[in-house]
Amino acid sequence: MEDRNKIVKYLCDKLEPRGDIYAFWIEGSVPQGYADEFSDIDLWLSVDDDKIFTIYGDIEQILAEISPIDFRYVVKNKGELGQNVYHLQGMSEFLTVDVNTQGISRDPRDSILVKGIDDAEIIFDKQNVIKFKERESANTDIGAKRKKLQDFYLQMHPSLLKNIRRGKILEALYYYHLILRYTTKFLRLKYGCHEKTDFDLKHIYRDIPEGEVRNLERFYDVRASEIENILPELEVWIKGL
Repeated sequence: MEDRNKIVKYLCDKLEPRGDIYAFWIEGSVPQGYADEFSDIDLWLSVDDDKIFTIYGDIEQILAEISPIDFRYVVKNKGELGQNVYHLQGMSEFLTVDVNTQGISRDPRDSILVKGIDDAEIIFDKQNVIKFKERESANTDIGAKRKKLQDFYLQMHPSLLKNIRRGKILEALYYYHLILRYTTKFLRLKYGCHEKTDFDLKHIYRDIPEGEVRNLERFYDVRASEIENILPELEVWIKGL
């Protein structure tokens, strides 16, 4: 926690006076209250449009003043957003510094944060860049989605079985995991996390009830040789969702 706060404060002191940086905020586990000793830090900057990628040279110099950079990975180097990930020497192996950039002219509709989903801790905001909106109701027909999940299972079942019996374990696993991923999407809809249907298993422990998480763990944690035997249980669970 101390190193995380040190990084944020040092960056703030160096970046806030600059005329080409308009806002600095934290997303992820810190503002959502889930940060622990294993958490990284997700930083966002609003910068001049022509600095989305070139600003990283300056950021790296600042980070190196805290401690030498011993890991650097460029995630995005074109488009509307920049993203680099760093690690500083001597700090926890889990404390990676994920720095994201966006241009000041970015369409606000693309960057507005949803309360309860995209929470943020604002470090500074000179031009009211950071905006929030309330979550919107999904108006999802859960009955129709449940039927679609059950039909998807029936569609995948023959492909799964035939690959098991052909001894094509990797292809069998592919179909098995398709079923589990589809089930995970349905669970997010059922329990009110429609904004995260493309998250797969990310954040699953906070988004759905513990009992459903335990079921997912049980069905994921099987050997390939056990899949055929566990399918009847999986089918019963899916029918009962």
